[in-house]
Amino acid sequence: MIAALGLALAALGTLLFGVLALPHPPDLFYLPVASVARRGRSVPAMLTAFAAGLAEDALATPGRLWGLHSFSKVLVAYLLAAIGARALVEKPVLLGLLVWGAVVVDGLVVTLLLWILRGEPLHPALAALALRAAGTGLLAAVLQALLRYPWKERRAARRRRRLA
Repeated sequence: MIAALGLALAALGTLLFGVLALPHPPDLFYLPVASVARRGRSVPAMLTAFAAGLAEDALATPGRLWGLHSFSKVLVAYLLAAIGARALVEKPVLLGLLVWGAVVVDGLVVTLLLWILRGEPLHPALAALALRAAGTGLLAAVLQALLRYPWKERRAARRRRRLA
């Protein structure tokens, strides 16, 4: 349920970034994928990645190679879930680094797939990929920090201080 909400918000955010014409927008579809994969659950992570990849194919490159981003996102989601099963991924910095690496691997896999399918060598735009990965990793770290912050406990403590 939360993954579906995350995918819907990622699609809206991607459309918004498209309207704003940002040169290197973050890959918002990796945020719900990483949220599911960090718990080490590979099948739900891969299903979320499959839906995210199809949504990205529909929004970013309509009419061209359906399933290209799904394949790369499912592959990277499996790797993220394998890491999540073997390590505790709770800290915002660690999640940001994992998402940064996931976006880099995803970009390289998509470039390799396009190279294989088109039959001509493609060179990845490393600067654009680095900026996209950095933005996505930073956004994932900030969102994880906001989600981990004890908002209810802080509000209850302020309320107790006012009453005392």
